[in-house]
Amino acid sequence: MNTQLSLFEQNQQPSQTETIMSNSSKKTLLQTLLLRTLADNEDPDSILRHYIKTIVPAMEKEFSSTYAMGGNEEDHYRRLVPKHGVEKAREIAMQRANKADQSLFVHVLNALFIGWRLSKYLPPKIQLTDVEKKLFCLGITLHDYGKQHYEKEQESPRAYQVREIIQACENLGEQLNFNEFWPEWKDYLTEIAFLAQNTQFKVGANSVPSNWEINGCRFLIDENRLDNLCHLLAFGDVSVHLSDPSDIIKLKAGNKKRSSGDALQDHIELLGISKKLVYHRLRDCRGILTNGIHNIMLDYAKTLDWIPLIFFAQGAVYLAPLDSQVPDLENLQKFIWKRIKIFLIDRMKSGEIGFKRDGKGLKISPQTLELFSASDLILTLPSVIKATVRNEKAATPKRLEKLDLDESEKDLFNYADLRSDRLAEFIILAQRELFSTIEDYPDFILQALDLEAKIPVEKTQIQSGGVNYGWYYVAAHYIANNGTWDEEQTQQAITELAEKLAEWAETNNLLPENNNPTREIFFDYLNQYLDVSDCQIKVPDFTQELSNYTLSKAKNKAICSLSGGEFIAEDQMDSVVIWKPQQYSNKNPLGGSRTKRGISKIWSLEMLLRQAQWTGRNNQVNKLEDQKPIFLYIFPAYVYSPETIRAVGRLIQGELIDINLWNVKKCWLDGNMKNEALQNLTWLEDDEENQESKLAKYSSIDLPFMATNYTKTRGKTDTDAWVKPAFLALALPQLLGVKVVATSSPDPLYASDQEFVETVKFDGVAGFWNLLGLSSNLRLQEIQPALTKLLIVYSLHLDNRSNPPDERWQALNSTVREVMTDVLNIFAIANEGLRNKKRDPYSEEVERYWQFAQIFSHGDSKMTEKLKKTKDLVNYSRTFYQVKLSDSSHSILLPISKALEIILSTPENIDNEDLIFQGAGQLHDALDRQEVYKRPLLQNKSIPYETRKNQELEAIYQFMRFCVEEVFCQMYKGDKALLQENRNRIKSGAEFAYRWLTLEEQKQEQVTSESIDS
Repeated sequence: MNTQLSLFEQNQQPSQTETIMSNSSKKTLLQTLLLRTLADNEDPDSILRHYIKTIVPAMEKEFSSTYAMGGNEEDHYRRLVPKHGVEKAREIAMQRANKADQSLFVHVLNALFIGWRLSKYLPPKIQLTDVEKKLFCLGITLHDYGKQHYEKEQESPRAYQVREIIQACENLGEQLNFNEFWPEWKDYLTEIAFLAQNTQFKVGANSVPSNWEINGCRFLIDENRLDNLCHLLAFGDVSVHLSDPSDIIKLKAGNKKRSSGDALQDHIELLGISKKLVYHRLRDCRGILTNGIHNIMLDYAKTLDWIPLIFFAQGAVYLAPLDSQVPDLENLQKFIWKRIKIFLIDRMKSGEIGFKRDGKGLKISPQTLELFSASDLILTLPSVIKATVRNEKAATPKRLEKLDLDESEKDLFNYADLRSDRLAEFIILAQRELFSTIEDYPDFILQALDLEAKIPVEKTQIQSGGVNYGWYYVAAHYIANNGTWDEEQTQQAITELAEKLAEWAETNNLLPENNNPTREIFFDYLNQYLDVSDCQIKVPDFTQELSNYTLSKAKNKAICSLSGGEFIAEDQMDSVVIWKPQQYSNKNPLGGSRTKRGISKIWSLEMLLRQAQWTGRNNQVNKLEDQKPIFLYIFPAYVYSPETIRAVGRLIQGELIDINLWNVKKCWLDGNMKNEALQNLTWLEDDEENQESKLAKYSSIDLPFMATNYTKTRGKTDTDAWVKPAFLALALPQLLGVKVVATSSPDPLYASDQEFVETVKFDGVAGFWNLLGLSSNLRLQEIQPALTKLLIVYSLHLDNRSNPPDERWQALNSTVREVMTDVLNIFAIANEGLRNKKRDPYSEEVERYWQFAQIFSHGDSKMTEKLKKTKDLVNYSRTFYQVKLSDSSHSILLPISKALEIILSTPENIDNEDLIFQGAGQLHDALDRQEVYKRPLLQNKSIPYETRKNQELEAIYQFMRFCVEEVFCQMYKGDKALLQENRNRIKSGAEFAYRWLTLEEQKQEQVTSESIDS
């Protein structure tokens, strides 16, 4: 897999100087995000900023595809066999492949930021100087130089080979642009190599300074100061190996094994830092709900003086005071619930969530009734009514038509407008939800509206089909009495009515008590799933879950379609879920009882939070399913540092613009089809005028412990839905160093990144992915080749099968199928597009499509052989026949077209040798009718004419022999029907091969000419 990418890089590999210049002048996406994140800090360190500006781009280029952990088993096996033999190599390869992926770039970057953060808490006497800060940065950058050697299949020096270690560090430092970061870095090369070699304090270390001085090296930094730096580096390195917040738990005294927690705490103590490590974690991953809990925990941690240091998908590790007390779980639960409740109530008051309006009026979700007290709900309804009742055509006229109005009341139709609708819906909703059993409610409303003398109570309760027409009649009368009011005055009257209603209900004790089962279930959820250092958690009760599930099945009660019977479920309501009601559920067995589908309180909370964060009134959330959303669940590769989680958050949850695949194609092609060219794509909003508002917007966004995002499409097919998320799922790990799960499921498939070892996982991906022959589970080094293939078919399709601005993605499956069936179809599809554009291919297009074919054929013997024979076929024809590239396709393909025509038109029983001679003769006759300048062998007048003629005859014969024996008999099995079927493909491939070979020849002639002139 890895060689596929190098195939097209080897012809355009920049020099080391060009690479450094490029890295210095252009910012990568992650580099830009990190710099913006540091700019938000009150006191950003200039050394750290300079490191990000100078070294991060070079490190990203060198280390992004290098494994720090994990990796493809076969790739490891291939590298290990020469040194360890078959059996041992397989054993080691399996061990390494069973670990989750983490690139060396992410490994180093997070280790650096975590160690840097810890250094701020060093005692005053050993605070780092500027030189030591630079040494720390460069030492951590090189601390895994052996893995880079492993990637390049080079032997790493042994711990005692000091000079070789220093040389290795110097070589890698030059590649990583150390000189621009710190011009004097080579003066401290011994210190840098010493730190790099001794980061891990175990096998491979050489931590005795005298061992280095024996080899003629000298240290400019005090030995004790170097030791402190080693402990800082070691802390960062151990941190990025953690897979779960609870890994910091120290093993009990007497245990011979040492945990990561033991090692980390030892480093903290040896550095003299008066802190200890604590953590919080959730053993569950719902999406926005769990991410919200994590972020609320960060705020709660501030009250305890806990400082977040290491972030995971499932929690965080903090630096805490040594005397930090165990949090009170009850207070913590109340704190979390209060924050979630305030957030939801705020959105509910604006009508964004918790309410659903249909033809019969407004409905309220169960959670809304639970979160609000009855009195508060009454006072909130006017603003909700204003936000949600916005129909262009008023409903009141239709309601009045159903009533027997006398002539004196016909004038009501003049006032049956939106004002009447809002007043009527307020009165109806309040009665249905809160006062359905209160007989005095109609009397009170009539009195409050001063209509008790004009309208009898009986007339207010006229109903039909579940709709109360009577209250529309009352509302029309009220608006008629106040006909000069505008919408704002009417809204004020509804608000005053709500205040009177709430006061009346409270005075007469008519309101139901607030019952909040969601709160109790949420507290139980936290009891089972939230784990905080030193706190006892409740072990999940599987028997209770099984009992709930069995009881629901037996009594035909609702069962949560997403989480089974773990928590009590209720009927799905379309004001809660973000898809069509009853869409995701269990299928009913034939002859069995009907399964009643539902949704648990926990998942209802998740869905309400998704509505609140993803949609507003102008973006109806219940239509999300019709837009075929594909969810992207974005995990850290083991851990985030405080800087990287904020940087990733800026993009994923803040400044990411809607990616246009036309722009992706252009950016990639302009960058010579190198995937790193995607760094130049416009990923971020860069409107400087609105910078302040953007910073304010970002500051309110939660950190993405596990980010949840989604794409949607206007298309109607699965292919339309998957083209963009397929690209993003491959691009984001390359650009940000994250892990991505792409799925159509609203339920995250995994609770953390440690539940899957791959970098990218696709679940239920559209058919074009499988047609491309790509795996749904991709390890780190498999992403680049997969992304290259994907961008090739996208480019091929958009250039030749689209109808701008319509991408016609529904035809992508056909494009992919054709390319994977026959590599020559790349040229056939290109010709199809060129015919539509009524032009010949440009030079860069010829090179591009030939490169496409080379990449696709690499690793496939049949495709490689077919492309080679197509090239050989053209080389044979160019020996005796050449035309200008500006000539027509017919002229370019004359020998090949004629040869194929001869083969297809001859009788079946003719001998191959006779067919060759017959074809050569006919082809020679056809050439005699062509201009002499098209026949290169005849133009060399230094040779006698007869000799030239014989050379041309021999060349024609060899060409015809190749056509018959290699093309017809071998490639197409001597089957004329098969040859006829592939005739146009052969001609398309031959035309592009002719153009490509001619261009290569012209380039070579130009190089030769320039060398002669020089």
